[in-house]
Amino acid sequence: MIMAQVRVRNKHQITIPARIAESANIKPDDLLDITYKNGVVTLIPISHKTKKQSALSYAGIAKGTWGKTTAEINSALENNRDSWER
Repeated sequence: MIMAQVRVRNKHQITIPARIAESANIKPDDLLDITYKNGVVTLIPISHKTKKQSALSYAGIAKGTWGKTTAEINSALENNRDSWER
């Protein structure tokens, strides 16, 4: 177990010591859940839980699938439409 003391700043901010952040794999911009129960404050990195993905996180994953230029994409769409049964 690694223990350290931190100071609470004016806006209730704390700095996680580097060795604890590294051991817990906490990186800048990570989100942490914080709880208080029976006199104990607990921080849990959300990345260590099952992270809920936003639909926006999938934006762009199919980039280049149908081509890179507008002409290539239109050609692929035309070919796909021609294959549909009507």
